[in-house]
Amino acid sequence: MGPFVGVVETICGVLITIGLFTRLAAVPLIIIMVVAIVSTKIPILLGHDFWTFHVPKLARYGFWSMMHQARADLVMLLGSIYLLIEGAGAWSLDALLTRGHARPPQAGR
Repeated sequence: MGPFVGVVETICGVLITIGLFTRLAAVPLIIIMVVAIVSTKIPILLGHDFWTFHVPKLARYGFWSMMHQARADLVMLLGSIYLLIEGAGAWSLDALLTRGHARPPQAGR
């Protein structure tokens, strides 16, 4: 699954960077981050294996250790959720394409 996740993250990252299909590109990133948090950070929180996911060897386990390990995952998850809700900015290709398809105002109405 590693190469697949890498390709999806790269393609969606490029789409978000250029502002093309931003909301659509955020969805796979949200799914990937939720799976990453559940599969790698929940065992750290619990201090033992969780379902089929194994706990790594660390000096400490628990909430603060999990939060320290999950900081990049949480930032990417929250950023992707923000982009899903808000969409691309005014300088994005999404905005440019939307402006190109806008209807001209009709006279007399």
